[in-house]
Amino acid sequence: MHLRNRHQAPQNSARSLLQQISEVVHNPERERFELWVAGDLVGVLGYSLEDAPDGTIATILHTVMYDEYAGHGLATRLTGSAMSYMRDNGFKVRPVCTFTRKFIEEHPGVVPLVPV
Repeated sequence: MHLRNRHQAPQNSARSLLQQISEVVHNPERERFELWVAGDLVGVLGYSLEDAPDGTIATILHTVMYDEYAGHGLATRLTGSAMSYMRDNGFKVRPVCTFTRKFIEEHPGVVPLVPV
């Protein structure tokens, strides 16, 4: 008998539970996306916007997570949500943040880029 996905984490693993109870919220007044888990702010992706002749450029400045929430895919979820927002609004992205740059390298074509 061949077992598929035998190395997959159980459905109720910490990673899975954190993904289920986390929420990404856009806070445009503070130019950031916030990651909330069970009512606690645990991560932030900060950006700045600038108008350019060919559209708006979003410079992604930093992604910050509390250490105890690292390693569960939450920063990837936060960044993915932010990139979806940028794409859906027609923004070009300048990824100064190293985490965002790595995310975009691993997901080519997710957003139009501006040279750093």
